[in-house]
Amino acid sequence: MDVELRQLRVFLTVASELHFSRAARRLHVSQPALSQQIRSLEKALGAALFDRSSRATELTPAGRVLLDAAPRVLFEAERAQSLVAQAADGAVGLLVVGSVGTALASITPRILRAMRAEFPDLQLEVSQQDTAAQLVAIADGRLDVGLVRAAPPTATVAVEHLVSEPLLAALPGDHPLAELEEITPEALADEPFVLWPRPLGMAFFDIITSYCRDHGFSPRIVAEGADIETQLGLVAAGLGVSLQPAYYANLRPPGVVFRPLSGDVPMVALQVAWRRTDRSPAVAHFVDAARALGT
Repeated sequence: MDVELRQLRVFLTVASELHFSRAARRLHVSQPALSQQIRSLEKALGAALFDRSSRATELTPAGRVLLDAAPRVLFEAERAQSLVAQAADGAVGLLVVGSVGTALASITPRILRAMRAEFPDLQLEVSQQDTAAQLVAIADGRLDVGLVRAAPPTATVAVEHLVSEPLLAALPGDHPLAELEEITPEALADEPFVLWPRPLGMAFFDIITSYCRDHGFSPRIVAEGADIETQLGLVAAGLGVSLQPAYYANLRPPGVVFRPLSGDVPMVALQVAWRRTDRSPAVAHFVDAARALGT
């Protein structure tokens, strides 16, 4: 069966008028041309659609069935056309996003809200992952885009800076240093430290250890946590102090206070990362939204 959508629209016009001349005027075509289109449709369907035997034009039983079905066919065809256009523009489908906890505490929710507002039919699947895991997942195609921290670009993954904030000292609430308005790095020299495991974010780990060495000491690491909640929980329990990006102060964890560091303090960058070969419009929209909110 070879039925064109145009023929269905012509049929519906004739069915609504039940008069070939009036239908031809509505469609701005000649009556012979309209009649030819109806005959072609009837031939394709193998059934007569109109009874022309009397003075009045009437629908045949087959015509009444098509009158019920044709609007649904046209609706689905127009819907498919719209979805295809939206998919080509990155407005529908699934975008798989990774984010470090730092970004989830700051810029990620704003990017997601902006994407939802502009592309409400685009499904966003978001998971918290450390930087190292995201870079591997993006390269492997398991993530479409990621929000990472202090990551170098690679041959496969592009990385673009969004925003930076300074390191803060995270202290147990009852720690003597918590009474100070500002912490000198030397005051932390003899303190036990709670840090991220280096494999989860080598660049960030090296920022912290280099900062400590620049001030005459190496941090004495007594505990590590694979996520920020664990690390801050260890700090709250009094196991040690930590150095964390200022974004995490937004979490306001009980039993932990954040204090600024004096002097020249390292800045920790949040970045957006994506696969260099990815030409997905949805990825491009996400990167654009991240750029707009990161400036």
